[in-house]
Amino acid sequence: MKQTLSKADRLKSYTRIRQLFEKGSKLRIQPLLIYYHFSRLSDFTDGSCLQMGVSVGSRHFKRAVDRNLLKRRIREAYRLQKHVLTHQLQESGVHMDIFFVYLNTEIAAYPVLYTAIEAGLKQLENRIRQYGESL
Repeated sequence: MKQTLSKADRLKSYTRIRQLFEKGSKLRIQPLLIYYHFSRLSDFTDGSCLQMGVSVGSRHFKRAVDRNLLKRRIREAYRLQKHVLTHQLQESGVHMDIFFVYLNTEIAAYPVLYTAIEAGLKQLENRIRQYGESL
């Protein structure tokens, strides 16, 4: 299976991002805050069952180089592990938007981010099962 993060996998729609923050749920797994929102897969025509976004605040990281480094690390850790959620979402017929917000004031190493995303995706996998059963 190809482990890519294509343009269709990125969450870019302003209305969908706003809806995610207003109606979605969240998990806090240090150093990340993970927002997520489920909907039916049949409501989307693009065929993508999982879309993601990343944010690192400029309040704690004034230099764009530092913010971009953290965003690259988060996207890479997610890219390598997203296949677990993708299979679960396709089986359940569910679409999910997910957004990672970095919370720490210091730059985290890649292994720290990788384990945080791994723990978050495991929790989300269980919540996908619960949501899929309720449909």
